[in-house]
Amino acid sequence: MGCKGNSRAKCAWMKFRNVLRIALGHLALYCFVVCYVFAGAWVFHQLEGENETELHDKQREYAMNLKKDVIAKLASTENVAEINEHLRMFLRNISQLHISLDNYLIFNEPHQIVPKRWTFPSSVLFSFTILTTIGYGNVTPHTQQCKVFLMIYGAFGIPLFLITIADLGRFSKTAIMALVQKISKRELKKQSDEHLLREIAEVMLVAGLFVVFIAIGSAVIPLWENQLTYFDSVYFSYIQAEYEDNVVFVAHSRRRDADTQRSALPITFRAARRGNFA
Repeated sequence: MGCKGNSRAKCAWMKFRNVLRIALGHLALYCFVVCYVFAGAWVFHQLEGENETELHDKQREYAMNLKKDVIAKLASTENVAEINEHLRMFLRNISQLHISLDNYLIFNEPHQIVPKRWTFPSSVLFSFTILTTIGYGNVTPHTQQCKVFLMIYGAFGIPLFLITIADLGRFSKTAIMALVQKISKRELKKQSDEHLLREIAEVMLVAGLFVVFIAIGSAVIPLWENQLTYFDSVYFSYIQAEYEDNVVFVAHSRRRDADTQRSALPITFRAARRGNFA
């Protein structure tokens, strides 16, 4: 109505400016959430990273003392029962320290450093899972400062993330409805037939998107988990996306970065499903 007395170019510019104004508001929300995740990850990395280094130093010192002690005891006896008892006590003490075999072998090399679990990528993933309320059990805070920050971070971040997911879901619904309306613009004689076909098209389209969603995820997972078949990947993706279950496959890769990327897949599936398929 307002464009009757104006040129087409001016009308197009006004329409574009209106769309841009609306889009910038949504983009500002998305950018703020992304910055919130990375800012939280930086704080978690700073608070827990140094603590993890100190913990590894203490574990190295204690493990080496245990090693010297058991070597001295083994050298002082030839009794098989005593040797077995000394070895059993050594392994039990190492186990109580929660020292893995890989870390113990690294402790034996003075110039090697144990890889940290609280890397920045894992901190980003941890921050993201806090906001999604899904949780990421590969790393957990140990310092009191980090636990306090975590509670405050989640109290403000979770509602913000839910608002963002709802906004994305609304955009997805609008896009799907626009696509359905475009497809259903065929000449139908009866209004009831048009309504019925539109409902069927909506269901079929959402179901198709879900199948594509699972298929793409199932094709990506074997890139990190070579031992998984495509069927196992489909099953894993479906369980994670549909039921939010904690079904996991045992990882054989020793690369921690790969572990972080692999753990991000089901978490991303579930977060996206909340916004688009809930």
